[in-house]
Amino acid sequence: MSRRGGGCLTAVAVVLSLLVVALGAGLLYLVLTNQTPDVPGVSEQTPELGPKVFEEYTWEELSQVADLISDAPSEDEARSIAESYNVAVGSTRPLTLTDGRQASLTVVGIRADRLAEGEGFAGLTLMASPISVQPMNSAQTNEGGWEGSELRSWLATEGMALLPDELASSIAPVKKLTNNTGVTSDPAAVTETADALWLFSGSEVCGPITWFTDEYGTEPNAYTGYVNFVPYDELLSSEGSQYEYFSAAGVSAQSDPNGTLRLTYGGSETSWWYRSSYPYSFTGEDASFFFQVMASGFPSTTGLASEPSGVTVGLCL
Repeated sequence: MSRRGGGCLTAVAVVLSLLVVALGAGLLYLVLTNQTPDVPGVSEQTPELGPKVFEEYTWEELSQVADLISDAPSEDEARSIAESYNVAVGSTRPLTLTDGRQASLTVVGIRADRLAEGEGFAGLTLMASPISVQPMNSAQTNEGGWEGSELRSWLATEGMALLPDELASSIAPVKKLTNNTGVTSDPAAVTETADALWLFSGSEVCGPITWFTDEYGTEPNAYTGYVNFVPYDELLSSEGSQYEYFSAAGVSAQSDPNGTLRLTYGGSETSWWYRSSYPYSFTGEDASFFFQVMASGFPSTTGLASEPSGVTVGLCL
């Protein structure tokens, strides 16, 4: 005796079998045509990022490498990732600006700068050799320091426009410490800004600063008008730690033994700005200087804020 409903169950089984066959055929087609199934919540797969010569990465790929370095769970693993992608402190590549000029871009630090938004560090810190020649301010003053400078505003607009769009859109703003008062010896004058493009400070390039005490000594005396200059060096030294690139090259407050700081713009050697204000006023009316690197590469001189000098830029990915 046959059981009622058996024919219906058989029909259902046949239909399910046909659906399985159809699904398998569809998946086989997608595989053979190198397509990805449209699964809700799963993004389209992207080609795997493989190691290249540093200068052969697109800006998007270099940004992806920087993200991997930033997301690493430890410093050692971050450096291992950088090494696996042929990225190291000192790696350099050409940088063609939108005005047609040629600059260079050099890795100066790995996980060295804190991100302005959220927690953690940017994967890579880079230095762009002078992208322009500009004054710090149109007026002859350092009041307001880096934060209040016209050059900072210029970098956020016209300076950014000189970079390739793909690079500019990949930049991660970071936190920078600077004396944002101008003439002062007060440690509280060193405050934090968030910057996408920025100038290097004296201490980020040279390490601990001794510019005042090298010239005037550590003890107040008649020669110095009994001024204690130690706090001024301490103020300058608190504007960030020296980047590994400069440390490895032997750069100090008084020495650049390998010519690391000798940079060119338009084929000619040029002085270039630090974001560090000259913090002492001898007359009370001469609060008008920022520190800079000499065209010869010597680590320290001063320039009037209103006089043009090279714009050597820091940026992070």
